[in-house]
Order: sequence, then structure tokens, then C-alpha cells
Amino acid sequence: MSADSLTRSDVLAMLATIPEPCAIALGDPTNIVSMGLVESIEISQSSVAIELCLTDTACVHYPAMKRYIADTLRELGGVTQTQVKITTDVLWTPDRRQTAAIAKLIARQC
Repeated sequence: MSADSLTRSDVLAMLATIPEPCAIALGDPTNIVSMGLVESIEISQSSVAIELCLTDTACVHYPAMKRYIADTLRELGGVTQTQVKITTDVLWTPDRRQTAAIAKLIARQC
């Protein structure tokens, strides 16, 4: 895949492969998309910027998640730069969690 053909749907699909660490620890494994952590996605040529809304802004897993996201998005091909940051404008609440059906619908719409 080239950077020119990269879509939000492609990025969301890759992000949906990334496990959410706290959900795993609580015995309810899910991914960062289904958990509602992805606040925004921006694609510009070969660069992808992701903004996360974490369950806790002091999340100890953030540095590892940031690296995991960057490594995963580079697998798309054509992605040479990634930026992952945390939003401070939005607080995560449990209603951000998505069912599998909703996550698929959102991926199709992007």
C-alpha cells in the first residue's frame, strides 16, 4: 500500500489489532479502538497522527502503547512518520466503549 492510498479505515483496522493493556489486566481483553481510546486520526502523505483519549491521563502504559502504535502503523507500508499524543480536552468515560458491531460500522464509515 502506498501512502497516497492510505485511508482512515486502513488506520482504524490496524489500530484495532492493538490490545488495550488495562482491559487485558482486568480479564476483559479488547483493543484500543473498541475501548474508545482513539479520539482522532490525521493522515498527511506518509505521516499519520493519532490522538488518544486515555482512561487515565497518567496511564503508565502510554509510552509502550505509543511505540506499539507507531510500529503497527509502519506495517501499512508507505507510513514513515507517526505521532501519537494524548488529548487533554476530552475525558474518557465508559460509554466510549464500543461493541464489535459498532466498531465495524465505524470502520466502514471512515
